[in-house]
Amino acid sequence: MKKIIAALCVSFVLFSCTDKKKQETDLFNEVIKVHDRVMEKENLIMINKMQLDTLIKANISAPVTDSAKLHITELDSADSRMENWMHSFDAENKGKSHDEIMTYLTAEKKKIDAIDSNFNIVVANASKFIKQNKTK
Repeated sequence: MKKIIAALCVSFVLFSCTDKKKQETDLFNEVIKVHDRVMEKENLIMINKMQLDTLIKANISAPVTDSAKLHITELDSADSRMENWMHSFDAENKGKSHDEIMTYLTAEKKKIDAIDSNFNIVVANASKFIKQNKTK
Protein backbone atom coordinates (compact mmCIF):
# COMPACT_ATOMS: atom_id res chain seq x y z
CA MET A 1 0.00 0.00 0.00
CA LYS A 2 2.85 2.35 0.86
CA LYS A 3 4.36 1.73 -2.58
CA ILE A 4 1.12 2.75 -4.28
CA ILE A 5 0.85 5.93 -2.22
CA ALA A 6 4.50 6.73 -2.91
CA ALA A 7 3.97 6.13 -6.65
CA LEU A 8 0.91 8.37 -6.64
CA CYS A 9 2.85 11.12 -4.82
CA VAL A 10 5.72 10.90 -7.32
CA SER A 11 3.25 10.95 -10.21
CA PHE A 12 1.52 13.99 -8.75
CA VAL A 13 4.81 15.83 -8.29
CA LEU A 14 5.97 15.00 -11.83
CA PHE A 15 2.61 15.96 -13.29
CA SER A 16 2.51 19.27 -11.43
CA CYS A 17 6.04 20.10 -12.59
CA THR A 18 5.10 19.27 -16.16
CA ASP A 19 1.91 21.31 -15.83
CA LYS A 20 3.87 24.32 -14.52
CA LYS A 21 6.37 24.02 -17.36
CA LYS A 22 3.48 23.87 -19.83
CA GLN A 23 1.96 27.01 -18.32
CA GLU A 24 5.28 28.80 -18.66
CA THR A 25 5.74 27.59 -22.23
CA ASP A 26 2.19 28.52 -23.23
CA LEU A 27 2.51 32.04 -21.81
CA PHE A 28 5.95 32.47 -23.38
CA ASN A 29 4.49 31.41 -26.74
CA GLU A 30 1.68 33.96 -26.36
CA VAL A 31 4.26 36.71 -25.79
CA ILE A 32 6.29 35.61 -28.81
CA LYS A 33 3.17 35.41 -30.97
CA VAL A 34 2.42 39.08 -30.29
CA HIS A 35 6.10 39.93 -30.81
CA ASP A 36 6.02 38.25 -34.22
CA ARG A 37 2.83 40.08 -35.16
CA VAL A 38 4.43 43.42 -34.27
CA MET A 39 7.58 42.57 -36.21
CA GLU A 40 5.48 41.95 -39.31
CA LYS A 41 4.29 45.57 -39.03
CA GLU A 42 7.85 46.94 -39.11
CA ASN A 43 7.61 47.08 -42.89
CA LEU A 44 4.47 49.25 -42.66
CA ILE A 45 6.35 51.71 -40.48
CA MET A 46 9.16 52.00 -43.03
CA ILE A 47 6.73 52.41 -45.95
CA ASN A 48 4.76 55.09 -44.10
CA LYS A 49 7.95 56.94 -43.15
CA MET A 50 9.11 56.96 -46.78
CA GLN A 51 5.74 58.23 -47.99
CA LEU A 52 5.67 60.91 -45.29
CA ASP A 53 9.20 61.94 -46.27
CA THR A 54 8.00 62.27 -49.87
CA LEU A 55 5.19 64.58 -48.69
CA ILE A 56 7.70 66.68 -46.77
CA LYS A 57 10.02 66.92 -49.78
CA ALA A 58 7.10 67.93 -51.99
CA ASN A 59 6.84 70.92 -49.63
CA ILE A 60 3.06 71.02 -49.94
CA SER A 61 2.37 73.41 -47.09
CA ALA A 62 3.69 74.12 -43.61
CA PRO A 63 0.73 72.47 -41.80
CA VAL A 64 1.02 69.32 -43.94
CA THR A 65 4.79 69.22 -43.51
CA ASP A 66 4.50 69.73 -39.75
CA SER A 67 1.88 66.99 -39.47
CA ALA A 68 3.97 64.64 -41.60
CA LYS A 69 6.96 65.23 -39.31
CA LEU A 70 4.77 64.52 -36.28
CA HIS A 71 3.64 61.23 -37.81
CA ILE A 72 7.27 60.28 -38.48
CA THR A 73 8.11 61.05 -34.85
CA GLU A 74 5.22 58.85 -33.68
CA LEU A 75 6.28 56.01 -35.99
CA ASP A 76 9.88 56.30 -34.78
CA SER A 77 8.69 56.29 -31.17
CA ALA A 78 6.62 53.13 -31.69
CA ASP A 79 9.58 51.47 -33.40
CA SER A 80 11.92 52.48 -30.55
CA ARG A 81 9.53 51.09 -27.94
CA MET A 82 9.61 47.76 -29.76
CA GLU A 83 13.40 47.76 -29.99
CA ASN A 84 13.74 48.63 -26.30
CA TRP A 85 11.31 45.88 -25.35
CA MET A 86 13.21 43.31 -27.42
CA HIS A 87 16.55 44.29 -25.87
CA SER A 88 15.22 44.02 -22.34
CA PHE A 89 13.14 40.84 -22.79
CA ASP A 90 14.63 37.86 -20.92
CA ALA A 91 13.58 34.74 -22.77
CA GLU A 92 15.59 32.38 -20.58
CA ASN A 93 14.33 33.20 -17.06
CA LYS A 94 17.17 31.17 -15.53
CA GLY A 95 17.07 30.71 -11.79
CA LYS A 96 13.51 31.98 -11.41
CA SER A 97 10.69 30.12 -9.73
CA HIS A 98 7.50 29.23 -11.54
CA ASP A 99 5.66 32.12 -9.90
CA GLU A 100 8.41 34.58 -10.82
CA ILE A 101 8.40 33.37 -14.42
CA MET A 102 4.61 33.63 -14.69
CA THR A 103 4.61 37.11 -13.14
CA TYR A 104 7.41 38.24 -15.47
CA LEU A 105 5.80 36.81 -18.62
CA THR A 106 2.40 38.24 -17.69
CA ALA A 107 3.95 41.70 -17.32
CA GLU A 108 5.84 41.29 -20.60
CA LYS A 109 2.64 40.19 -22.35
CA LYS A 110 0.95 43.39 -21.19
CA LYS A 111 3.90 45.44 -22.46
CA ILE A 112 4.02 43.78 -25.88
CA ASP A 113 0.23 44.00 -26.22
CA ALA A 114 0.48 47.76 -25.55
CA ILE A 115 3.24 48.06 -28.15
CA ASP A 116 1.11 46.15 -30.65
CA SER A 117 -1.84 48.43 -29.97
CA ASN A 118 0.37 51.50 -30.34
CA PHE A 119 1.76 50.17 -33.64
CA ASN A 120 -1.77 49.70 -34.95
CA ILE A 121 -2.76 53.25 -34.00
CA VAL A 122 0.29 55.09 -35.33
CA VAL A 123 0.38 53.09 -38.58
CA ALA A 124 -3.35 53.65 -39.16
CA ASN A 125 -3.07 57.37 -38.39
CA ALA A 126 -0.07 57.82 -40.66
CA SER A 127 -1.70 55.82 -43.46
CA LYS A 128 -4.87 57.88 -43.22
CA PHE A 129 -2.87 61.13 -43.26
CA ILE A 130 -0.86 60.00 -46.29
CA LYS A 131 -4.01 58.98 -48.15
CA GLN A 132 -5.64 62.35 -47.40
CA ASN A 133 -2.64 64.36 -48.54
CA LYS A 134 -1.25 62.30 -51.38
CA THR A 135 -3.53 63.75 -54.03
CA LYS A 136 -3.23 67.37 -52.91
